[in-house]
Amino acid sequence: METLYENIFRRKSTRNFNMDTLDEASLLRVQEILNKAPDLFEGLKVNYHIIKDGKDFSEKVTGIIGAYTKVNAPHYIVISCIEHSGFRQATGYSLAHVILAMNDLGIATCITYPGVDKSVIAKYADLHENQVPILFIAFGNPENPLELYPKPDYFKRRSLNDIIIQGPVKRKYKYILEAVRLAPSSFNTQPWRFSVDGNRIHILRVKLGFIKSKFFSSLNKIDMGIALAYIIIAIKSKGMKFKLIKDSTPHVDMEYMITVEIRE
Repeated sequence: METLYENIFRRKSTRNFNMDTLDEASLLRVQEILNKAPDLFEGLKVNYHIIKDGKDFSEKVTGIIGAYTKVNAPHYIVISCIEHSGFRQATGYSLAHVILAMNDLGIATCITYPGVDKSVIAKYADLHENQVPILFIAFGNPENPLELYPKPDYFKRRSLNDIIIQGPVKRKYKYILEAVRLAPSSFNTQPWRFSVDGNRIHILRVKLGFIKSKFFSSLNKIDMGIALAYIIIAIKSKGMKFKLIKDSTPHVDMEYMITVEIRE
């Protein structure tokens, strides 16, 4: 888990890929990562499907090409799940572990969002009938090898003062909030906020207005799953124990998600 934590600070999204395919050994290592990806909820499995011929896929699946999702890559991973309560948060939680582990292999990734019919995707990935495609991970070697890792000014993120709406935060826990501060989010919306009470970190999502909600709500639920994963990865990297609990923490303009209670 320490390696995943270190990759929080070393991973960046790549939009320009070298279109040469990865060797089979690398693809097998990616498959091993997907096989070990953790699930947030017992009984709610997040599924991964590698598409090896990314060039053919991106040419035929025009729905993947959009203002934000125009990413051509040699390979893609289709992520699917059953539409059940919390499935978007579960997807974000699981994929966060995947992209950080792939970064450790020196493989570039970019999270993209599907706007395509399931029947088209089914020609490339073996989706179960009751599963829906949630998003894609484009992956491969970056066009410029120097672009795999972030430059010092890469992270355009809110400050800790912006995302911590209630504190104070004990010094020994600040590294956790600094890690989640760097989490990726759709359109860099960074919808997470945190209320800290001693050894409890309450995870909240900014409520959106009517128009923004129609566009961002589903994506931001995935983002919140990623944020939770980054928190847990940071805690585990130090060998600390924790549990997830539901608490009552009402805040104006905030939607409560869950509480992480660190065992001191």
